[in-house]
Amino acid sequence: MSSPTRKEKRIAAVVPVRINAINEDGESVHCVAHTLNVSRRGARIAGVTLNLRLGVLVRLVRGRANAAFKVVWLGDREGSTKHQIGVEALEMVSNFWGLEQLNPVSTVEEQEASQKRTSTAKKK
Repeated sequence: MSSPTRKEKRIAAVVPVRINAINEDGESVHCVAHTLNVSRRGARIAGVTLNLRLGVLVRLVRGRANAAFKVVWLGDREGSTKHQIGVEALEMVSNFWGLEQLNPVSTVEEQEASQKRTSTAKKK
């Protein structure tokens, strides 16, 4: 089911990103992760090893591009969305994701891809 606050459709895309943030002790922390799907205004990111909270500001770096985002969704502590976050752009960077065209993905396609990733991860 689609989120009522989502402003535009997302497309499935795996784009490597570096997440930079400030932890509760005021120290700079980072991790390497990747998107699962993107839109012009945000993304769902997997492989996040940082302990982040809703509303925290992070800086995503993709190649030479970087932009500020706010964490607007956190995956489950266990289960298929573990280590996932949803982010919303606080500034617009032209073609930040490096994708020539943004073809929307349906909610059904997104769920199928998520289930496939989960079953693949369990086999490892």
